[in-house]
Amino acid sequence: MGTIFVAYGGLPEERTAVLEFAAERAAASGDGLFVYHAREVADEPARDLEAEVRTTVDRVDPDIPLELDLNVETDDAEAADVSKQTRLTDAILESGREFEYVVMGEVEQGRIEELVLPSMTEAVLNTHRVPVLLVPV
Repeated sequence: MGTIFVAYGGLPEERTAVLEFAAERAAASGDGLFVYHAREVADEPARDLEAEVRTTVDRVDPDIPLELDLNVETDDAEAADVSKQTRLTDAILESGREFEYVVMGEVEQGRIEELVLPSMTEAVLNTHRVPVLLVPV
């Protein structure tokens, strides 16, 4: 039994679709889930996110092994300079674990957004360390 890394973020309906997809895959394969969310200060409280994740996974299969990392930002000025992309790739690469694959949402962006906004998906794909399954959201 392995572990599937789930990059959990974005709008609630988008991240729920990604998590449901990952949970269905985990239930079929017997893998566990490691759900990671790079929270910002203005995001939902950790307690609410945890409840949302557990509710979604339990709806698919309550027996799926589940681990959460809600990555709460601190008031540390140095930590504030670390991008969400870096925190996400660090969570995958520096965990000391071998993940079966990463499941994350792929949001279609326009040309201008592609030039200005850094892509979480691109950051993970550039690691070349773990396969990535993209869920269109």
